[in-house]
Amino acid sequence: MIFRGMNASDLKEVRRLHNKYYPEFGFPEFLKLLNAFIIEDDEGIIMAGGVEAIANTLLVTNQERSRIKIGRALVEAQRIALFTARKFGIKEIVAFVNNDEYAKHLMRHGFDESHKMLYMRLR
Repeated sequence: MIFRGMNASDLKEVRRLHNKYYPEFGFPEFLKLLNAFIIEDDEGIIMAGGVEAIANTLLVTNQERSRIKIGRALVEAQRIALFTARKFGIKEIVAFVNNDEYAKHLMRHGFDESHKMLYMRLR
């Protein structure tokens, strides 16, 4: 098994595998990612992947403030996060929440919980 950088000539086969096994997801722009790679053996591609930058917005909220003010502050925080993500060419913002009201608010403002997300914090 070997690994190597992905190149344009790999995209046809990667797209075929993607369409066969992951049609519910849009096809990534692999060659625009921070790193795109192929893992293969003598039979061909085993796995194709890439590393994409995402933005995780971190907030500390004064829970004693009114829900209306917190809601307005969340909208402003989202605007700041969107501005920052766009500035750095980041295509996705994630939010980890421990409050169902926050989650509902964020989903009303564009967040989606359609896919399970796992994360690994690097130290």
